[in-house]
Amino acid sequence: MGELCDLQQRIAAALCGAAGARSATEPGGAPDPVGDMFAVAEAIAARGVLDLDDLRHLSDAAGTALLLRVVPIGLATPLDRPRLRRAAYRCASAAGADEGTTLVCVATALVAADLCRFDPSTTAIRVRQSLLEDAPMALLNRLTILEPQTDVEAGAGDPGAMLQAALSVLDWTASAGVSSALARLGEAGRGDTGTLAAALAGAACGVCDVPVDAATAERAGRAAAAIADAAGAVA
Repeated sequence: MGELCDLQQRIAAALCGAAGARSATEPGGAPDPVGDMFAVAEAIAARGVLDLDDLRHLSDAAGTALLLRVVPIGLATPLDRPRLRRAAYRCASAAGADEGTTLVCVATALVAADLCRFDPSTTAIRVRQSLLEDAPMALLNRLTILEPQTDVEAGAGDPGAMLQAALSVLDWTASAGVSSALARLGEAGRGDTGTLAAALAGAACGVCDVPVDAATAERAGRAAAAIADAAGAVA
């Protein structure tokens, strides 16, 4: 897959997948990881880059919720690894993440980018190699595919475990789609783990096969079109 002519579809599917998986987002002032993901995507769509003002308007989030926020960063420039690494690092750092969580955010952005071109197993290898000199062994060990018989837990607030679970379930389901990933995770797919898996599944297959409302689909489509157009990747 040398050209990303379907990048627009992949971005839209990632956004819609996350929204579809997040079926019980609390109204009001509760932190909304999917809302932040859309906000990041729309900021990139509007200006091509994120700046500190964009980040200041996001909700307070920590740990695993930050991983979803960097998925659009990986999809915005999937062929420019240095640029997406800088942007993901900056996004996580601006949220006050510690160094370990920040590096998991960088890994997540790289995973999202590589899933546009490679299968989950190859993606894990490539991202691990990319971070070999920067990441601690604990994170590098997470950039592997779990055995299919592994009992996946929700992650208990561990960003590395959440990323590993999301990437593994895509491998187990051969990136068949968002609904397949969520079904395979079962109870472990509730909350941030399932939402991240759904976003990455959308990026991997380019289709969202779970229901979302028309307004959300339209919003995702607008952002995706602008980002893909800026990347010169529209067919």
